[in-house]
Amino acid sequence: MTKKTQGVDELVSKVLEAISQPYGEDLIEDVFLAIERQLSWQRRYDELVLELGKNTVNQWVGQYTKQITGLKNPKQVPAKRSKLTKSYSKLYL
Repeated sequence: MTKKTQGVDELVSKVLEAISQPYGEDLIEDVFLAIERQLSWQRRYDELVLELGKNTVNQWVGQYTKQITGLKNPKQVPAKRSKLTKSYSKLYL
């Protein structure tokens, strides 16, 4: 059975493959920025937003980023660089 947010998981996985490691604490915002800068990723993000809603997609971008990388998120901060989200969790080892 495919999970409803499978498309978000797949998008985040692709984006993370393109981001250099070691990851910084602003990785979630970096994922959003990468999506904004890559037309095919932006299109897929927009499709997912139409299907699931922006809040759901954005929450799962953060969750999948955290799950895939194994990083922890102790605090929520306002997004300063990305236009796709208003806030995100900083991630730490």
